[in-house]
Amino acid sequence: MSQELLIALVVIPTALVVIALFAMMWRHRTSPRSAWIAVMSGLLLVAWAIATGALASSGFYQPPDTRSPPPIGLQLVIALAVMAAALWLSPTLRDLLGNRKYLIRLNVWRLEGALFLALMLTRQVPALWAIPAGVGDVLIGAMAFRVAARLDSPGGRRRAIIFNLLGLLDLVVAIGLGITTNPGPAQVFHPNPSAELLTRFPLALVPGFLVPLAFMVHFVSLWQLRRDR
Repeated sequence: MSQELLIALVVIPTALVVIALFAMMWRHRTSPRSAWIAVMSGLLLVAWAIATGALASSGFYQPPDTRSPPPIGLQLVIALAVMAAALWLSPTLRDLLGNRKYLIRLNVWRLEGALFLALMLTRQVPALWAIPAGVGDVLIGAMAFRVAARLDSPGGRRRAIIFNLLGLLDLVVAIGLGITTNPGPAQVFHPNPSAELLTRFPLALVPGFLVPLAFMVHFVSLWQLRRDR
């Protein structure tokens, strides 16, 4: 797969996710303060995505050696911690993300998993990572609109909870296999090729930006569903 096509297949969905999240928050603003938080959150998302792309282009995320923690993994942990703190401290931000159906539909971006399978077929990423991560993502992305549409029907809330839990499980499996197939202290498997492409631009946008956002969407969705109870 050419670099130009790969960039388009990663950067365009990333931009659409940012636009969709901002549109959701802007639509649910109820005061000047909530509008300001929506705008600032959107700008921070844009800055985060651009910074991740720039760092990936510079080679920042490539493992420095086999003993140091992978930089992309550290960014993932930091991003999750920052987003969790922001959501915990800001009821307004939680309210801006209060549309249950919209949150579930946002997972349609996970159809991006088909790209991982295509990269596997061209021997650019290992099958050990691509098959579980790609198939899991495609299934989650394909079910998103159906689960959202049936949310208000009998059993819809239970299906939405199961959907979110499966989505989280898929992310955990993908991250675990990414860590254990990449050079570093936690490497267990040594496939050929390795999953090192995930540390380069543009694919680094997936673990460095899209995956933390997917975690956030699932957690907020589960919180909203629990609150409805």
